[in-house]
Amino acid sequence: MSSSQDVQKLVKSKLRGYKFIIVSNREPYLHMHTPDGVRVKTPAGGLTAALDPLMQATGGTWVAGGSGDADRECVDKQNRCRVPPDKPKYVLKRVWMSKDEVDKFYFGFSNQTLWPLCHNVFREPVFEESFWEGYKHSNALYAEAIKQETRGVDKAFIWFHDYHLALTPKMVRNDTRKKQKLVLAQFWHIPWPTRDIFALLPWAEEVLEGMLANDLIGFHLPSYCVNFLASVENMMRIKVDYRAFNVKYQGRTIQVKPFPISVDFDAIDKLARRPEVKQEMKRVRAPQYIPYKYIGVGVDRIDYTKGILQRFRTIDRFLEKYPEYQNNFVFVEAGAPSRTRIPAYMELSEEISKAVDKINWKYMRGYWKPIIYIEGKLSLDRLFALYRTADVCIVSPIQDGMNLVAKEFISANVDSTGVLMLSKFAGATEELKDAVIVNPYDVEGFADAIRNTLEMSPKEKRRRMKNLRDDVKKNNVFKWLSDFICESAKFIS
Repeated sequence: MSSSQDVQKLVKSKLRGYKFIIVSNREPYLHMHTPDGVRVKTPAGGLTAALDPLMQATGGTWVAGGSGDADRECVDKQNRCRVPPDKPKYVLKRVWMSKDEVDKFYFGFSNQTLWPLCHNVFREPVFEESFWEGYKHSNALYAEAIKQETRGVDKAFIWFHDYHLALTPKMVRNDTRKKQKLVLAQFWHIPWPTRDIFALLPWAEEVLEGMLANDLIGFHLPSYCVNFLASVENMMRIKVDYRAFNVKYQGRTIQVKPFPISVDFDAIDKLARRPEVKQEMKRVRAPQYIPYKYIGVGVDRIDYTKGILQRFRTIDRFLEKYPEYQNNFVFVEAGAPSRTRIPAYMELSEEISKAVDKINWKYMRGYWKPIIYIEGKLSLDRLFALYRTADVCIVSPIQDGMNLVAKEFISANVDSTGVLMLSKFAGATEELKDAVIVNPYDVEGFADAIRNTLEMSPKEKRRRMKNLRDDVKKNNVFKWLSDFICESAKFIS
């Protein structure tokens, strides 16, 4: 098992002499106006939580889009500020975009074109020329920010994150000075579709060319790596090596490898054991909240890839098929709104609310209703209390690159009394073999699986959860970081 300290030592030894630069759409710190003045906010998310301590230990620069409403007031003339504010350790370089630029780059091409295309769900991607132009323009803004941060730097390791920045590596590579050594790596946090699906993108070759400027490209799963290599072979007519997982392009060898991301098991385990969580557990089971025999929980960002509607249809069928669970089972769904400026997401939010109302009216008895829908994020104490109290956590996306909620639930289930139900279409399925695997489209089979899970013996529950906890503890987020850094270091000379 790797730790934060192990990764810090690794970076210092493997990347010695190289400036460390992380590039992402999301920034690790936001400056926000409040009634009490400007305050700093740290966004929720496993990636920033994992990388921030690393940056604090090693120094360097994090290039990200400025999104706080007071961000511009807190930077110097080079759009930099040192973070964390209370004890600065590294530089945060902010990239500015207008509302129109954000609409085309983030809400447009990134999340209405690449997101549905890569998740291969029944949602038609939007192939809009203005979105593509906005995406190129915004990627160029990031490239310019990186150029400013590498001016006068002989060696740098630049780590790009996610699908928002597919073109930036090529822009950076093309702008490299003579005798300047830049090692470029990118981790793609969502699935990569089959070559036939990716070929639908009118700008597929440009995206591939942008990514092939990296030395290392990482995905969650081997199958995503194969899909990417097949896309390169199909679209660019380049011979790829499927055994070695690499491709030769413009005189360089680009390595493509799987790195399944994870969570900080020890940190979550520790938080879940806090007295405040135990107090919250008592409140969760109190008569005025959830006095019923069985509790299920789901935690999702509101997104059509998460399978929330399919899950609710299954709960409806489960209660219909097994009426003895009526007035005995309640499902708590915490849905965090996201991308609300995109019509498809607004429509989905309305559909979810209607589905909850319909099912609750169908089965409601007295104070009991089968679904408690909480629109918004839960406090950590309430979240971990639900994780520890729940008989089952249902993670049933119709497509997901990995899904860290599954690993978060496992890490927080310190009593080993809960069961994880996991969609066969979540990347995490390849690792979490002791979860109950379901097909979210198979309503009958899914409903039966809920019933079987609730009736599972305590011994079997403990066996499964112990194995799952061992898996996540061993393959934590720091192992992911270590593996990626070690592979990147092979390109350092």
